[in-house]
Amino acid sequence: MAPASGARALIARALRRLGPPLLALATLGVDGRAPRIGETLESAPTREVSGTTCVGANDLARLLRATKFWHPEVRKLILRAGPHRIQLTAEDPFVVVDDGTVALPAPVMPVGGELQVPVALADLLPRDSTLARLVFDPRRRVLVVAPPSGVLGSARVVVQEGRTRLVFEADRPEEVVVVSRARDHFRVRFGGFFSGSLPDALPAAALVQRIRPIGAAAGSAFEMAVSRQATGFRVVRDTRARRVVLEFTREPSSEFTAFAPEGPPGPRDLRVVVLDPGHGGRDAGVTAGGLVEKDLTLALARQLESEIGRRLRVRVVLTRTEDRDVPVEARAEIANRARADLVVSLHFDGFPNAAAGGATAYVPPATYSSAGFTGGAGSLTVLAWREAATRHAVESRALGEAILSSLELRGDGPILLRELLPYPLLGVDAPGLLLECATLTARADRERVGGRAGMAELAETIADGIQAYQRNE
Repeated sequence: MAPASGARALIARALRRLGPPLLALATLGVDGRAPRIGETLESAPTREVSGTTCVGANDLARLLRATKFWHPEVRKLILRAGPHRIQLTAEDPFVVVDDGTVALPAPVMPVGGELQVPVALADLLPRDSTLARLVFDPRRRVLVVAPPSGVLGSARVVVQEGRTRLVFEADRPEEVVVVSRARDHFRVRFGGFFSGSLPDALPAAALVQRIRPIGAAAGSAFEMAVSRQATGFRVVRDTRARRVVLEFTREPSSEFTAFAPEGPPGPRDLRVVVLDPGHGGRDAGVTAGGLVEKDLTLALARQLESEIGRRLRVRVVLTRTEDRDVPVEARAEIANRARADLVVSLHFDGFPNAAAGGATAYVPPATYSSAGFTGGAGSLTVLAWREAATRHAVESRALGEAILSSLELRGDGPILLRELLPYPLLGVDAPGLLLECATLTARADRERVGGRAGMAELAETIADGIQAYQRNE
């Protein structure tokens, strides 16, 4: 946790408790990787039998955790999964499920000594907690066990009266989060498995110009390009109708959230990256569960130094390389003398409430007109040296969104972005942020970052975000 006065700490904690995150996300990855759904969900391949998509009975039994009973004299296979009984008969389109009968679009067919079952059966099985919910993924041609967050359906586009709506059918509407508010990289993450499809083409009048899936460790995520004519957006979570509506508008409205300010397009020139391991010496920072913040920030900085150096042709400078006190003024001087293009102050959070967790980025506010004074007909704006970082606020905001997006997509959320000039950036004349990488008072966060493997993955994830910020694609 950053060193601060008691008043500053109270303000920061109060801001943290205000409502849902400013950001919320959705799936090709921040680092260009393909979606990782197949790594986390159990699935089975399908095949075409006489024009019908089918799954083998053995794979069906495996996905349902069912016991098989074969009756060769009547060519029937019975699957028992918990209290449920499913009876399949060779060359018969009728399946007995518990006490009822359902009709398939094609018969169950024996092929190579195994019954092949039309995947349409998945939609006809009982929906209760004792039976795995199966979903057919048409993109990968596999049958998947749906996660606890359920399923996300196809996106429907509605263009009307200066507004564009993207409507998703969702089992858990409350789990949607917007991870990046930038128009060019508007990202949203849903909790469910995406079993639907995206529009082949968007209407010319739509405020959403492009949508594509991006990688996420859990759930489904999407990146959109939003028209410059759009002034704001909002997310409507309709839990009763089980749907999520992403709405974009041309007209300014207090009911809509503004997009994040953005700098010019094209790759950003990075030559020097300064990493600032928080705390040190007598200032231990947060201590919880045997972990000490000052030790973690230094270990992470060293790991991140190696990761950034491996990926980018930049010089990496650390504001401290050992366990010692470094005043905030000295940290700023190190960054400014190195002519930093980027400053990342690394910290770990802590709260009395053990339920609070996740990562938070603090960036300078995107406006600074009140920070100085104007000399002579608006010809010159003078900033106090301590507030120099505010003139890089737009780039800092983009860095915060890129890193937080990377953390959320890796499953290290919830995430939060606050526009508040952080103490470690006082006097720093470069884009930067204070990153509370995780919350040490939260057991799940502590277990994730406490080991060597967890620290290495955290460094990789932050480096993903820095690399995405540099590419600015």
